[in-house]
Amino acid sequence: MHCSLTMLESRVMFEVRFQTYWADADPAGIVFFPHYFRLMEQAEEELFHAAGEDRQRLLVENRIWLPRVEAFAKFSKPIWYGEAIRIRLNPQFQGLKTVRYDFVFLNDRTSESLAAGYVTVVCVDSANFKATVIPDRIRRIIERIIEKK
Repeated sequence: MHCSLTMLESRVMFEVRFQTYWADADPAGIVFFPHYFRLMEQAEEELFHAAGEDRQRLLVENRIWLPRVEAFAKFSKPIWYGEAIRIRLNPQFQGLKTVRYDFVFLNDRTSESLAAGYVTVVCVDSANFKATVIPDRIRRIIERIIEKK
């Protein structure tokens, strides 16, 4: 999947562009609904890349995981295979151990909203899977996006 990054000022938060392909679609040519969460996950990873960091390396170095504990999406219009889309992320900390990523999927050509929702992530220790504080380095990466709003 091809993507391009855009950091926009004002209230756009973090935005990334993706091209969709046949492999993303169901037999009707519509992007299959679980792929929305995969694309949202890729957008989160691109947020770290835009900061010059590798998310997986940060997880290993800090001995943590960032599992998803809640996910919600409301689909407004279909994404047809071959369409370019943009995903806007708006991260919000919910205490010291949790971050919620609100997201919006937009048609790249028309800017029409296609879907919106959120994913809630909790930081856990990789040795015992118990909730732990989000490491400072990871928190700072996310805070830079929040401060751009």
